[in-house]
Amino acid sequence: MSDHLCWTGVAGKNTHDLLPLPYTEENLRHVAARVRAVQDVLGAPLAVENPSSYVEHAGASMREWEFLARLAEEADCAILLDVNNVFVSAHNHGFAPATYLAAMPYDRVVQFHVAGHTDHGTHIIDSHIGPVPDAVWKLLGQAHAQSGGASVLMEWDAEIPDFETTHAEALRAKEYIRMPSPVPS
Repeated sequence: MSDHLCWTGVAGKNTHDLLPLPYTEENLRHVAARVRAVQDVLGAPLAVENPSSYVEHAGASMREWEFLARLAEEADCAILLDVNNVFVSAHNHGFAPATYLAAMPYDRVVQFHVAGHTDHGTHIIDSHIGPVPDAVWKLLGQAHAQSGGASVLMEWDAEIPDFETTHAEALRAKEYIRMPSPVPS
């Protein structure tokens, strides 16, 4: 089982979006306790996925990658590393994707996600439309080389392509997994 590292509503109202947490020590303790409780009920590890983000909290005391790595350790949970979300957030917040990837405890990564996104110039939206861009494939290659072979899932949620296009994308994944490229800065 997996879930995103986010919140989606308050006071019974759901936003139907993945909203970023304030990355603070207090929230780290709160989320770690919640993840441990879920794992106790499941009797199995929960994989926590990094979301795409478009805003950051001014009161955050750490970056998302530090929060996620520490959460995995404190809650003894797995990580579902969405490299498209790393790319999207890096563009939107002006950090290097390599910085994020370097902080990941790859022994806890159990799956990778890749997807297409929509580039609006000033910002990128995680739309899961279209083929996976080369820069995201390159991130996958770098991250996958560190993971020891975690599985890869391609997300394509709208404008679903024909089988031939999907198969071509699967073959591209195999190409990047075999031949990792330098992480774009």
